Amino acid sequence: MKKEEEKPSIAKLVKEYIETKPCIRELMILGIVNYSALARFIEGEFKKKGIKASTGAIKMALIRLGEELSEERSGFEKAIKNVISKTVIQLQSDLVVITARRDIVLSKIKELVEVAKDSRFFQLTQGIETFTIAMANEEKEKILELLKGGIIDVQEGQTAILLISPLAIINTPGIVAFITTALAVNGINITQIISCYKDTILLVDRRNAPSAYTILEDLIIKMREL
Repeated sequence: MKKEEEKPSIAKLVKEYIETKPCIRELMILGIVNYSALARFIEGEFKKKGIKASTGAIKMALIRLGEELSEERSGFEKAIKNVISKTVIQLQSDLVVITARRDIVLSKIKELVEVAKDSRFFQLTQGIETFTIAMANEEKEKILELLKGGIIDVQEGQTAILLISPLAIINTPGIVAFITTALAVNGINITQIISCYKDTILLVDRRNAPSAYTILEDLIIKMREL
């Protein structure tokens, strides 16, 4: 006899629903959500999908989930604080970012390595069909000549913010999200993000660089004071 498929619990259904609603999830972590109102809303959403669940059961599942998320966040925040507080920040200005076809870059890889050897800043990132090169502006003409016929995009006036972190960054989740959120809420757009072992490199428009640097430097200082 075929075993009847087990139905997911209300707690599991509620958790899956909340995971698709990051804003509500954040409010639960902060403890500023009205669980009764949220439970009634979710009950209505479940009904649309043919899922039967009482408001009370949903509310209890939400409360337990909120407690779990808060504990989880507390552990993450301690780990993030430990990494950010030991991070050193540097700046590299007057950069250009060039995106070129993969085949063209690969055909000139030896020449590119020679340019990289003497460049004050050179980062090569491979995508599926393209390579992106972030480099010192003084190398721009050499690269444009090397990769002519394969250039897809050129972004000038870029600045790199280098974050040099302790080894713990490799196994600490949420560091990049924490950093990028701090910039995003202040209206700073990131052109490129590059990760290289313990280094996190953020490329921004030079006009935003002073603000971005100050935001991240202040963040590091605050983490050291906590």
